[in-house]
Amino acid sequence: MEINDLIIFKTVVTEGSISKAANVLGYVQPHLTERIKRLEQELDTPLLHRSNKGVTTLPSGDVLVDYANRILNLVDEAKHEIKRSSTLPYRIATSPSILSNYVSKRIGGTFMKYELTIENSSQLHSLLRNEKVDMVITYGTYADSDFRQVGSHPISMGLQKAKGKTIMNYLNQYFFVSQDQQCPFRKRTIDFMEENHIPKEQLHPLDSFSLIQEFISDGKGIAFLPINDEQLGRVEDVGEESLPVHFYTMRESGREIPVGLLS
Repeated sequence: MEINDLIIFKTVVTEGSISKAANVLGYVQPHLTERIKRLEQELDTPLLHRSNKGVTTLPSGDVLVDYANRILNLVDEAKHEIKRSSTLPYRIATSPSILSNYVSKRIGGTFMKYELTIENSSQLHSLLRNEKVDMVITYGTYADSDFRQVGSHPISMGLQKAKGKTIMNYLNQYFFVSQDQQCPFRKRTIDFMEENHIPKEQLHPLDSFSLIQEFISDGKGIAFLPINDEQLGRVEDVGEESLPVHFYTMRESGREIPVGLLS
């Protein structure tokens, strides 16, 4: 049984005549007669009573009309939902540093196709779990079986300073970190301070990733951040490190990932 068979059957019943239904649907009458005959053979029961005045439904036909209406309504709903979902912005949640150093460069002039949510790393998992977003881009790794990792991309990390500034003594520097407890740049900065016996008093948490960049650019301190040669310089005696960024969607998500987002 095909969807088109249900459309034909419903139209025949509505019009009360195979010939009238043929005109409505744009078919020749023998085609509709054959489709109704095959439908009755498939269901192994007569569906219509035929007379000189047209057709009326038999009890089995009444049952099929009811189901045909429900099925065709569901098909219409599915088409509407698919069309609606294809025009909705693609919803991404990520952390501020990933937005600045990865996402914003890829969405570029197509930003109107996206809805961006910026959150601390600890909040990203629940946003995806509760289907508040279509994708999470994160430094973390998720073992949740309902999630699907759809890609990853490395970001280069280094100890960043103001351009042109020479760092002679770490003990004379403030170290800026995010308030986000799960931020990998925060962790690397704190580890570096411990490795070099730098007092904790030199650590300064800030709420804004952009504010950290601004303070460093103004020469007020240093921090481990994604390497950004346009705004900041790198402390040369500290090597670059690679940090993976992971992309997760819900495993059963039916939304198509925009082209270029993962590349």
